[in-house]
Amino acid sequence: MVKSTQRTIVFDEIAEQYDNTGIAFFRPIADRLLELLAPQPGERVLDVGCGRGAVLFPAAAAVGPSGSALGIDIAEAMITATAADAAAREFANVEVRVLDGTAPDLPAASFDLVAASMSAAHFPDPFATAAHYARLLRPGGRIGMTGPVPPPTLSEWDLGALRVDRIIAAADPDALAAAHPRVAALYGAHPFGPPGRICESLRAAGFTEVAEHRQDVVLAAPTAQALIDWTWSTGLRVYWELVPPERREQVAAELAAELTERAAGGQVTAVYPVHHYLGRLPRTGGTT
Repeated sequence: MVKSTQRTIVFDEIAEQYDNTGIAFFRPIADRLLELLAPQPGERVLDVGCGRGAVLFPAAAAVGPSGSALGIDIAEAMITATAADAAAREFANVEVRVLDGTAPDLPAASFDLVAASMSAAHFPDPFATAAHYARLLRPGGRIGMTGPVPPPTLSEWDLGALRVDRIIAAADPDALAAAHPRVAALYGAHPFGPPGRICESLRAAGFTEVAEHRQDVVLAAPTAQALIDWTWSTGLRVYWELVPPERREQVAAELAAELTERAAGGQVTAVYPVHHYLGRLPRTGGTT
């Protein structure tokens, strides 16, 4: 059984809303990641932090009935909802399990492809995961990890017109420090790791053909409030919950005013930059 953590609790809370707000975010990222990874018929896929199946279901379709796709997530409510979705879609080659993606207890050399789309950034030490995933892959196996493009500091994090830094600035300082006690030790000034660190970790784990691809995901909403509501349905909820309840309405109003002022063409937009990190194990020899 997976030990309950703040990360588990947050994603259990948002399971029903996750990737279901009418604002396209996880699916464009998943589509690009799968385009880069190119799953083939008959392959075995592991989707780490599968959420509601943005990567899992298209990957299962790509590998076909001779292949398989295993989705794992730390949040039991997320897995329950995704299992129901898989059954409704009649995917016979999909399995989902509650497992911690930081070091999943799965057989070595049992997958051809590992995908971790917008999940590894939430791990206590996302860099250490590369070695765990290398163990799970067969010789020649591929990995694709996606995460936010690192801002220099959390206090400088913005998504274009959506100023995430304002949410973080309004957080209770003690609560923020308690929620992220290892951020400074692991990442220094960079909340998602310094530039190049993920690629270095992949190479250190034995991956070759390591590459980094940027994708600027445009978030389009009919109103500023719809975009702010979207932030509550993602990992950004973690930061909102650190803002004292009596201040949240004011912070939301300030964000909405800025978003509305910068709206164009009847839509409110923001831009969420992400990086896709790719690697492949040597085709012979494997890793230890």
